[in-house]
Amino acid sequence: MKKLFVIILLLILGGCSNGIKDKEANKNETIVKEEKKLKFVVAPQYEGKTSELIEFGKKLIEEHPEVGNQGEVTLYYSGSTYTFNEQEYAVFIILNKTDTDINHDAKFKISWSYAGQQIYQNELVEYKISESGELPTQSATIFLLPLTTEQKSIATKIVDERKMNLSISDIQMK
Repeated sequence: MKKLFVIILLLILGGCSNGIKDKEANKNETIVKEEKKLKFVVAPQYEGKTSELIEFGKKLIEEHPEVGNQGEVTLYYSGSTYTFNEQEYAVFIILNKTDTDINHDAKFKISWSYAGQQIYQNELVEYKISESGELPTQSATIFLLPLTTEQKSIATKIVDERKMNLSISDIQMK
């Protein structure tokens, strides 16, 4: 009888301690998720200001925090274009999910196509801190790329992301 009592007592104590570990694990997971939450940032000259474009960027990040891979810088096409001073732009979100702040200008090549039609092919573009702001770890911002009339006609047809190819390469920090 004593052995049975000891076994039951051990099972009860073991079950209680597992509950504590589970609660601690859940608490740690919650903390990690909070730390990984994306923050939308803008260049200093736009801080405190609001615009249709800024609100659009904030909304995208809030609705799609899963975009991009942890440990990578990702360029994500928003599905929208924007006209400013009679120039049409493709609206991208650039996400920094690395452990390193991006606080220098950078150059990289972009290749972008939809259903076999090229929009950009190894086009050299610049990320300028003065225009887009620093991109701390776990943050995102709007990134605009100019479109010709022909490029816009392809970009506005994008309805199936599976037919879209978008890649960046040759990243160079200044």
